[in-house]
Amino acid sequence: MKGNPRKTEYFRWFSLAVEHGLRLTRLYEYYVETMDTSRRIELPKALLMYFTYNSDSLGDSKRAFIYSCIIANKEKEPAAYQRYMSGMRDFARKKLAEGKMNESYAVLYQEFLMEPRTKEAADSISQKMFTHRLYFDDKKVRYVIVRHSQMESEETYTCVQGVAYPRIYTEDAAILFQDDKQRRYSATVDYSLKKTMDEDGAVRKVLALGVDEPGVLLHYCESHELDKDNLDIFQRLVKSDAFCMEYKQKVRRRILDYYAEHVFGEDLDQYLKQMDYREYARVDRQKLLVVLISRGLFSQAQAIVEEFGYEGVDMRSLLKLVSRMIVRCDMLEDEELLALASDVYRNGFYDEVILTYLMKYRFGPVDEMFSIWKSAVGFEMDTYDLEEKILQLLMFTTDYRKEGEHVLESYIRHSGREWIVSGYLTHVSYGIFVKEYTMSPFVKNCLLNAYMQKWMVNEVCYLALFKELSREKSRKEALLSIEKELLKMCMDKEMVFSFFHRLPPEILSLYQMDDKTCVEYHTSPEAKVTLVYALDTGLGRALEYKTEPLKNVYEGIFTKPFTMFYGETLHYYFSEECNGQTKRTPERVLGMSKVEGTPFSKYQMINQILSARKLDKHHEVKQGLKQYFRQEQYVKEMFVITEED
Repeated sequence: MKGNPRKTEYFRWFSLAVEHGLRLTRLYEYYVETMDTSRRIELPKALLMYFTYNSDSLGDSKRAFIYSCIIANKEKEPAAYQRYMSGMRDFARKKLAEGKMNESYAVLYQEFLMEPRTKEAADSISQKMFTHRLYFDDKKVRYVIVRHSQMESEETYTCVQGVAYPRIYTEDAAILFQDDKQRRYSATVDYSLKKTMDEDGAVRKVLALGVDEPGVLLHYCESHELDKDNLDIFQRLVKSDAFCMEYKQKVRRRILDYYAEHVFGEDLDQYLKQMDYREYARVDRQKLLVVLISRGLFSQAQAIVEEFGYEGVDMRSLLKLVSRMIVRCDMLEDEELLALASDVYRNGFYDEVILTYLMKYRFGPVDEMFSIWKSAVGFEMDTYDLEEKILQLLMFTTDYRKEGEHVLESYIRHSGREWIVSGYLTHVSYGIFVKEYTMSPFVKNCLLNAYMQKWMVNEVCYLALFKELSREKSRKEALLSIEKELLKMCMDKEMVFSFFHRLPPEILSLYQMDDKTCVEYHTSPEAKVTLVYALDTGLGRALEYKTEPLKNVYEGIFTKPFTMFYGETLHYYFSEECNGQTKRTPERVLGMSKVEGTPFSKYQMINQILSARKLDKHHEVKQGLKQYFRQEQYVKEMFVITEED
């Protein structure tokens, strides 16, 4: 003992001295210093009594071993356990705070610190949970490295005499060994691994106290199914920087799956409001949106839609989102919300709220505007403002589709403003008269009313009406009077059109137009149009083509009237120059081969005589000539020129 013997081979002598009750200074200390600590034994009572008052004379490691033996034999020696309990608890707390760890410390921690009551105590014990004793015989190893695939970084532990105490949280953790030259080994090092503590009952307790230690979170989440009671633990894991992004995304998917399965059954709003929505959106944006919308978290859902889009999301969910957000914003215009409402509508999902919002703010493709209008009409909603918007849009885009007339009809029923109605009638009339679209009965009635009530409309409205009235086969006196007035308007402005030939001869003869046949060409008002024509009189002569530049009679309508007699044919085509390009139309042939009705003029008489002559109706030719000369005589006798300019 004077030589300070501390080798294990001297233990048998110190053990014999203790058994025989020898009283020697530091006998018990040497007993403990030389004993084998690889296993816990029942300590002599004399030793236990001695260290009740002299425990400070031991080093921490040996002291921890003595305490671990007392704990291991507390059933046999309850009195000793009771005497040491307070000191052991204080010792355990102190050494835990210092970070000490081996198998003996583990026994103390297990005994006294596994049921923490404060956040501080829980944080302390969580730092040592899942510690294992790892033993190996390879002398070159200096460090043990533990790598969890779920975590961002690996953990390194120092080896002392072939023993290390790494923390291992999952069964799939990788264990590597490193020598002093930074070389690493795996399969070539044999080792044994043993858990130092049983944490099963403590994990949930420390987590309940708010511990966010990554290893504890990882072990729990990997060994438990997600439910309502532990949902917050999984959410805390994904907020930790200790885990790699891939694993956090995997856990987020588990959380989302749980939300989706229980979206209507449990009150999950408090958890949903704590989520990092952007990260969850990267995992499964569609499922996240369905969950948020189903739980009524519309503002959060809209933020996700604005940043990540909504492709693939069920339209019924989006309908609910859009409708609620429109109500929440008190129908105020929002660009993102309007775009979402439009897309939902285009997919065939809408309600009155969405329709009202679209009618108020949407000013997009004409087809969509028409569709919105039809849907609103189906809901029997007030479509006045939308109809006005559509009519203005059609006029602005020079769109002449027939659906616009249905909108105009509804707008008129709603007592629409006169200047809008007049403007749209002008727009439609231009398309009918200049672009040669067909006129509907409704537009015809509108133009008639406008004419009868002397609305302030553009003259093209009257021209379109005039052209349409010329198609009437049976004319009432009122319509005939309108045609006379409209023909006078045209003649006063020197406008002659090809449809004049459909007018009654008695009207045309007032302006000596009954003997005129008109050719007509429609193009751009900026174009230069030339008529190339030849008149075949039927006498067998070769055709002589002439050219004549035409005047733009009205908005790109170029006309040229001809006087043609029965049997004559006109060969003609148009040549157009516009924007540096020249084009010509196919040659056409126009003939005078029809003579009907009672003649009103000399021109008609001559045509009837020529027609009868060609048919060898000599008697009719003779009678026609007599009538013609008789009328010539009447004119000479009844009308005398009294003054010439």
